[in-house]
Amino acid sequence: MAKRSTVKSAERAVEKINYKEFLDSVKLSGKQKEFFQAINKNTITIATGPAGTSKTFTACYAAIQALSSVAPVSKIIITKPIVEAGENLGFLPGSVDEKIAPYMESYVTTFHKIIGKDMFDKLKEAERIEMRPVAYMRGSTFNNAFLLLDEAQNMNFHQLMTYITRLGECSKMVICGDISQHDIKHNLVALPEFQNMIKGVDGIGIFEFEKSDIVRNKIIIDIVEKYELWKEKNMEKPNNGKAGGNGNK
Repeated sequence: MAKRSTVKSAERAVEKINYKEFLDSVKLSGKQKEFFQAINKNTITIATGPAGTSKTFTACYAAIQALSSVAPVSKIIITKPIVEAGENLGFLPGSVDEKIAPYMESYVTTFHKIIGKDMFDKLKEAERIEMRPVAYMRGSTFNNAFLLLDEAQNMNFHQLMTYITRLGECSKMVICGDISQHDIKHNLVALPEFQNMIKGVDGIGIFEFEKSDIVRNKIIIDIVEKYELWKEKNMEKPNNGKAGGNGNK
């Protein structure tokens, strides 16, 4: 009862939020605007590209925009594959949120940039923003929701299918990934093949960022280019895993 009362109180606070004030303060780059438009146009949008192109930032912005509009979206579901824990969170102490919080920190930081900590906390308390590990989504269907998946390069084909089939009525889904930074074995990275499989399905958009779209410190572009050259020379060498040559971050 106490939790339900807290949620109700948070919901009343959320109803007073002026989303427009926050959203109008965000200025997207030309490529980010294209991605944002693709999200609005499609039911499912998959975005790939190197780190620093603000894939996640734009997707989070689109999620808040959807939540604030007259559209039927009433909740944001944020998800990441919990690679280090093998998606087996039962042995960790605390609630599900407490267990996965370290892995969701990049989402939290991004939402803080867009809407501020206070507003984010209110939305989370009102259960308008929920954090879900992939393993805890099986059997669920999310209606009237904006589902956002990051680090999709760390999921195998089965996990991607498990996730994408959670989409319910009046919902949107955005999947982001950077296949150059995977934390699972290279032969298990399924995102490129998964994209090819669903390409052409009505309502699905495929969006790609390039190195030139990086909006962080431009030195990152040079580092990414160097890294890609290094991979070409080292990925096929025997025992390269011992030297970190498996594409890990």
